[in-house]
Amino acid sequence: MLCSREPNPVALLAAGLGLLSLVLPWIALKPNRLLEGTGVGVWGLEPGLAVVLAAGWLALPWLRRVAYPLLLGLLTLGWAVLGGAVARDLLEGESGVARASLAAGFWLTLLALYSASVGTPPEARRWIPLTLPLALLMALLAGSFQPLAPVVEGAAYGEQLALEAWRHLAMAGGAVLQALLVGIPLGVLAARSARFGWVLSLSAFLQTIPSLALFGLLLPILAQLGQGVSLGLALGVITAGLLFSRLLWAVSPSLGLVVAFPAGLLALALGGTLLFNLLGPEPLRLALSQPLAAAGVRGIGAAPAVLALTLYALLPVVVSTYTGLRAVPEAVRDAGRGMGMSSRQLFWRVELPLASPLVLEGIRGALVLTIGITTVAALIGARGLGYFILQGVQSGADDMVLVGALPVIALALLADGLLRGIGLVLRRRLGLLA
Repeated sequence: MLCSREPNPVALLAAGLGLLSLVLPWIALKPNRLLEGTGVGVWGLEPGLAVVLAAGWLALPWLRRVAYPLLLGLLTLGWAVLGGAVARDLLEGESGVARASLAAGFWLTLLALYSASVGTPPEARRWIPLTLPLALLMALLAGSFQPLAPVVEGAAYGEQLALEAWRHLAMAGGAVLQALLVGIPLGVLAARSARFGWVLSLSAFLQTIPSLALFGLLLPILAQLGQGVSLGLALGVITAGLLFSRLLWAVSPSLGLVVAFPAGLLALALGGTLLFNLLGPEPLRLALSQPLAAAGVRGIGAAPAVLALTLYALLPVVVSTYTGLRAVPEAVRDAGRGMGMSSRQLFWRVELPLASPLVLEGIRGALVLTIGITTVAALIGARGLGYFILQGVQSGADDMVLVGALPVIALALLADGLLRGIGLVLRRRLGLLA
C-alpha cells in the first residue's frame, strides 16, 4: 500500500513549512556582495515550478513505503531547480557584480526537507541515503546552484577554498586521532577500576571551557615553549616523563599520573602539530637543535588549535569506551574465562569487539564535534574554513560567511553519515542487528 488514510504527522508539519516557504521571498537580488538586496518570490517568475512543488508537498504526508522517499527526492531536486531558476531570471540583464542571495523561502524549504526526512516511515528509511544524495547530484550536474551567490563567491576563491578545507580537515583529523590514542586507554581504565572515575569528570569538565577561553589559556604557554624549548629537548622530556610515570605506576598509580600529565600535554602539543603538518598542506620541518617554533609549535596557528580540539574530543571517546566496556554482559566474560582465556585475551577477543560499536559512536560524535569547533580556530590564525566566515563577518558580506559555513556543514554531515553506515555494518557483523 503506497498511500494511507491517515497522514504522517511529521510529514504534515514538513508540508506546512514547505507550503509556507512558497509564499516567502526565495532570492534576494543585491547590486553587489555588500549591499542589501530585494527579496523576490517564486510565483511571479517560475509559477509552473512553484505549482509542482506545492502539489508535491500536499501529497507527501499521505505516502508510504518507497513512494515517500522517492517524492522526497523529487522535492529536493525541485527545491534546487526552482532556486536556481529564480536566481537566473533575476540576474538576467544585471551587471557582473550583482548577486542572487538566498532568502527566507529557500532556507525554510531546506528545513521542511530535513523535517520530512526525519519523519520518513520506518519501512522506507533505507531508501533515504539513496534518493536524497541522488537528487542533490542531479541538481549539481544540472548547474542549479551555479547562479546562487554563495556558489559564485566560492568559485571566486576556488583554490584558496580547497586549501582551507584541507587545513580544516587536517586540524580536525589530527585532533581526533590524538583523542583516540589518549581517550580509549583512559576509557578502559575508567571501566576497569572505580579509582579512575575522575577521568570521566575531567573530560566532561574540559567540554565546559569555552573554546576561545581555552585558546587564550594555551596561547602564552605554547608561545613560551615554542621559543624556549628545542625539539630534541622536548622529545627527551616526553620520553623521560613517560618512562618515569611507568615506573612510578607500580608504586602508586596516582603518582604515576602526576608525572605523566605534563609530559602527556607536551606530547599532545607536539604530536598535534606534527600530525597537522603531515596531514595538511604545510611542509613538515624537523630540526632537533632548533626551537619548537620551527616545527610549528607557536602561540598562534595550528598548535593551540589542535591541542584544544584534542581536549574537546576526549569526552565522547572516553564515555563511549567506558559505556561500551561496562555494557558487556558478565555472562560473556564468564564464558571466556571458562574457555581458559587470560585477562588480555578476554579484552582483545571478547570485550573490545563487543564494545566496538559504541566506541565507533564516540568516534563519530568526536569527529562531527571537532569539524564544527575547528571553525573557531580561524580566530587564532589557524585559518581553515572559519577564515571565510571571519572575513565575511568583518566585511559584512553574508554570502562570504556561507562560503565557509556550508562546507563545514557538508563535511560534518558526510562524516556523520559515513561513520553511521560503518557502525550499522559492524553491528550486523557482530549479530547485534537483524
